[in-house]
Amino acid sequence: MKSASAGWPQLILVNGPSSAGKSTLCRALQSAIEHPYLVVGFDDFIFMSAPRYYLGADTGRQEERDRFTALGVEMVTTSPPGAPLSVSARFGPVFRNLIDGMAPAVRALVDAGNSVIFDHVLHDREMYESFRAATAGLEVFTVGVTCPLPVLEAREQARGDRVLGRARGLNDVVHGFCAYDVTVDTAALSPDACVAQILRALPAAAA
Repeated sequence: MKSASAGWPQLILVNGPSSAGKSTLCRALQSAIEHPYLVVGFDDFIFMSAPRYYLGADTGRQEERDRFTALGVEMVTTSPPGAPLSVSARFGPVFRNLIDGMAPAVRALVDAGNSVIFDHVLHDREMYESFRAATAGLEVFTVGVTCPLPVLEAREQARGDRVLGRARGLNDVVHGFCAYDVTVDTAALSPDACVAQILRALPAAAA
């Protein structure tokens, strides 16, 4: 355990694809650092909305779509026939407004004196630019979470609360926008080993 001290970044961004183990990693990192970090996740914001806007998106297959999912999120197959299943999220105006508010809401927590670990999934450049604009001037430490695609897809299949093909749809996109201070592989390392690697890269932890 590291003692609380000055020099910890105001914000730790943890970014990676669906089923990479980010949520487990963020909680393990929070536990390992005595400095008082909050953990705020992409899904925390999504689940603030009424379930009708993401109906079926938290199951293995989104089979129902209506005027509400069109405003929220619909999972769209982007792979050609016969290719491995790849699914992308199509966000309607209700969810796009919600997504646009995520990074500013995290910024408000930081501005109020809180340190935050942000468990994020950067779906597109617009989302990344929103994050950059909202966090301008903050001390931000970035963590990329990687995992081989076959492992992601096996985890996705086992958990049952993600649309199948979502991991593949995000895998080639999510790391395309920002550089990282440290990258961890959750298939090669346990959560504790990933945390240890992150702590070695954090200047305050090394001090």
